[in-house]
Amino acid sequence: MRKNAEITTQQIVALVIVIASFAIILFFLFRLNLGETTDEELCHNSVLTRGSSVIPSDAVPLNCHRKYICITKSGGSCEGLTNPERIEVKTLNETYKVLANEMANCWWMFGEGRINYIGDDFVSDNYCSICSQIYFDESLEGISGKEIEKEGLYDFLENNKIDKTNNYLEYLTGTDKKETIKKSLEEKGASKYFGNIEIGKQYFVIMGITSKIGYHWKILQGVGFAVAGASFFTPAGWITYAVFAVGTATTGGAFVGEQVYADESAEILSFTIDGRGIDNKFMVPTIIEANSEKFNALNCEEILTLA
Repeated sequence: MRKNAEITTQQIVALVIVIASFAIILFFLFRLNLGETTDEELCHNSVLTRGSSVIPSDAVPLNCHRKYICITKSGGSCEGLTNPERIEVKTLNETYKVLANEMANCWWMFGEGRINYIGDDFVSDNYCSICSQIYFDESLEGISGKEIEKEGLYDFLENNKIDKTNNYLEYLTGTDKKETIKKSLEEKGASKYFGNIEIGKQYFVIMGITSKIGYHWKILQGVGFAVAGASFFTPAGWITYAVFAVGTATTGGAFVGEQVYADESAEILSFTIDGRGIDNKFMVPTIIEANSEKFNALNCEEILTLA
């Protein structure tokens, strides 16, 4: 009997070693860009792996890095960033296309709203991913003036297809009409102002996920422990599409939550949509000035991408 017990213990130890070795190998495989695998694909694969893992999500590393891009006209200096990827444009429409592709890539890398890659929390928190940091070179003033209207970006998202079936807007938000978003805002008496991008500044292309409440915490709520969770909350002055009260019903359709706004001149900062087949909420990719008050107002618990 003692011998059999010793064999069983050895088998358990060996199994633990094999699992740990596999995890280490997987970690380094994700860190190596083998063959023609792009950084976006490495990130996407690590998100899928973490989302399907049976072990705690924080034990499976994400391999997602921030891109650094300078959008410029030919001859622009791009002095606002150190050694960025230069993308030269000739028209405002070409600028919008660069931004649309960065937003779409960000959404794809993190699972298109179908993957819970952050696990469960005791309270609902916001986890953000900065997919790109973009410097809008001062040379762009020749095609846009001192500002780029985000309204025009959303027009581009609506009027241009990402594939044979969907336009960019439907791919990102679930609705193919900009007016659907604006009408939903208007019905609650909120602003419909998308804001502007200032030339000569840096902006983030950022998306996020709101964690769902763990099973045991839901049981606690069911016996009288109520917790209010704020998701992508912003102070007065901007609009966001999502303040969630944990355990309460949200509105139907693509857009959920409540709006927070100060006056009609407030900017639409961000909005969230329901997860596609999962309980999490997602902030769709948006463009926000880097390290600004508006960025801080997103209330990100953690930034999941590496600088």
